[in-house]
Amino acid sequence: MLLTQELLTVGLNSKEAEVYIAALQLGYSSVQEIAEKSGINRTTAYTHIKNLISRGLLNAVERNGKIYYVAEKPEKLKFIHEQQEKEVSRRREILEKIMPELESIYNLAKDKPSVRYFDYGNPANLEYVRQEIVNRRFPEMQNIFNWEIFHDHISRAHIQRLLTGIDKLKVLYIAKNKMIDYRIIPLLETRKVEVKFLPEAKFGFLCEVLIAGDMVYISRVSDGLIITDKLFSQTLRLVFQALWGIAEDFRRD
Repeated sequence: MLLTQELLTVGLNSKEAEVYIAALQLGYSSVQEIAEKSGINRTTAYTHIKNLISRGLLNAVERNGKIYYVAEKPEKLKFIHEQQEKEVSRRREILEKIMPELESIYNLAKDKPSVRYFDYGNPANLEYVRQEIVNRRFPEMQNIFNWEIFHDHISRAHIQRLLTGIDKLKVLYIAKNKMIDYRIIPLLETRKVEVKFLPEAKFGFLCEVLIAGDMVYISRVSDGLIITDKLFSQTLRLVFQALWGIAEDFRRD
């Protein structure tokens, strides 16, 4: 039932939704009547009735020595949803408040190399990595990008968000032909982006590499690493600078 599925979005499970809809349709009713209307057994129905009472969606009323149950008006669902949103907001505020302390604890070991692995089979992991990159605040970042492998993963929106927090993004653009992707061309209008070309036949990097301060982001198509180590990032930056010196400028007609 479509209505039952929609009620899942406000936190009810499927059986609770069925019991609540049955109670709405019946008005004052017994456990047995609700069970028959919702198509579940009496014991299970009673369990979900108690859950709905605790949520404030059902009331128990005594009449002539018998207990009947009646559903609250549907507008109560709106109130419950608003309370859930307030709770989410409260938890977010708490998290923001304690984040500096958590970061300080995490950074106690900042001189020790660390490696974090992310499986992009879960889209949330890729978004997390991209957001972390955006949150980095360094004057300059260096990127080695093989268009032949990663062109399907270009996100102009992500690059634009990234540019709001840095002064310069240098990109070594690796491709078979010296022809830049049309999605990147508008970004070259800003002085924050500088791109040079390397032929894929000689410099076929199999991973995308982004260097940001002491952090290095290494991505393959399906997964990636975040390596935090000052010596490692400095070494890769030297490699980048050496390649930058022999890379060709892009001159668009």
